[in-house]
Amino acid sequence: MTQPEWLTAVGLGILVSALFWIDAIFFPLALAGPLAWGALAGLRHMNWRWPVTVSIVAGLGAVISDFVINQEHVAFHLALTFTMTAFAWSAWSIALRFVREDHRR
Repeated sequence: MTQPEWLTAVGLGILVSALFWIDAIFFPLALAGPLAWGALAGLRHMNWRWPVTVSIVAGLGAVISDFVINQEHVAFHLALTFTMTAFAWSAWSIALRFVREDHRR
């Protein structure tokens, strides 16, 4: 991955982590977000590290901010970080397979 790709992944992860504090969009963002940025990365033939980095930064940002402010739900946010990472990698893998299969024809 190039330095700009690392920076965009970390920046997006920080933005998502900040948006987690808006209760109305927390679950849609936490569950659909990784599918969206994972699929986007797969369709653009990006390295798998990009969507995984976004998910890890967003999840760990939620863990740290929750620990500093509330000291509650830290284990939940750790589990959510793992789930988001798995969703993002899975979406990346599936999207990449569809794109590769389209190029074979």
